Amino acid sequence: MNRFKRWLPGLQILSTYQAAWFARDLMAGLVLATMLVPVGIAYALASGVPGIYGLYATIVPLFAYALFGPSRIPVLGPDSALAPVILAVVLPLSAGDPMLTVALASMMAVVSGLVCVLIGVLRLGFVTELLSKRFATDT
Repeated sequence: MNRFKRWLPGLQILSTYQAAWFARDLMAGLVLATMLVPVGIAYALASGVPGIYGLYATIVPLFAYALFGPSRIPVLGPDSALAPVILAVVLPLSAGDPMLTVALASMMAVVSGLVCVLIGVLRLGFVTELLSKRFATDT
């Protein structure tokens, strides 16, 4: 069981969850959903994919973070900086086919996720600190 808690910190958090937190957690979840649902739909449309996929891209990562994330408080959501990147890559390759657009955008997400996992497994996160220090000294 300890091995699962190491890879799924959400299980550890769940085992220590207090009932007194539920009302506030429920309210926070409702507020978060109220804000993230329209944002997710809008970013999906701006990326060239149907809006429903923005819901998937908003909700699924929250559940994944609840299991794999190190904190009881998830701070994540759709990012507007990705919409033009996805649009620029996916739109020319999909030739206007909505299902191909969804497939290509999904593959971009999967590949990006795998790269992030690989960076974590190889313990290469320190590179981001080096880059941020480098650019901080240039300004």
